[in-house]
Amino acid sequence: MRIGRFDFSPRPVPTVAALAMVALTVWLGNWQAGRAGEKAALQSLLETRAVEAPLAIAGRVRSAQEILFRRVRLRGTFVPGAQFFVDNRIQGGRAGFHVIAPLELVAGGPVALVNRGWVARTAAYPSPPEVPVPAGEQAIEGLAILPPRRFVELSADTVTGSVWQNLSIERYAARAGREVLPVVVLASPPAPGLAAVEEKPDTGVAKHQEYALTWFSLAATVVALWVGLNLHRTKP
Repeated sequence: MRIGRFDFSPRPVPTVAALAMVALTVWLGNWQAGRAGEKAALQSLLETRAVEAPLAIAGRVRSAQEILFRRVRLRGTFVPGAQFFVDNRIQGGRAGFHVIAPLELVAGGPVALVNRGWVARTAAYPSPPEVPVPAGEQAIEGLAILPPRRFVELSADTVTGSVWQNLSIERYAARAGREVLPVVVLASPPAPGLAAVEEKPDTGVAKHQEYALTWFSLAATVVALWVGLNLHRTKP
């Protein structure tokens, strides 16, 4: 095929390979774009939940997804001697602990893990600082979240006394032998003397958008290479 002063003569095998590569990368780009759309819808839902009126919870919760990033209201009693600390939580450039206490909603019933706030390390580290736990019935309000499911643990000793390397609802339930709500509640306001722990929903929309752009860019690159390698200037 003659195009001006150029001869365009694609060969069958490279052309089929290029078409296959373009089809694959465009399909992957469309799939990632679709996932981005799904995550954007979920992001919008979670952001809407966060500003809704608090939901009172007095017992079991079937699924974390039902109340994820919803403000909730709890009433119960902190389990005596059960407060623990999650180490190496960074806030304002300082290392400290998240202070977690199980709140028993009904006597003998499920407990909710309440993140009471953040406290800085002291000279007594690795021991945690003293954080008093109030007795009697408590009213707690806060945001229902899920702790990170991917984390690095520095040793097999993930729990030392009341200090945990990471927070896992399943691990706590197994150790305590208690039924536990499938979310952690970020207390708002935090306990006296503690700093608030805040979290915003992030469903990873940007990641899928970046992946989609990468696949579409690769498809465009394959097309450009196919054209460039098969287009030759004709001899005068």
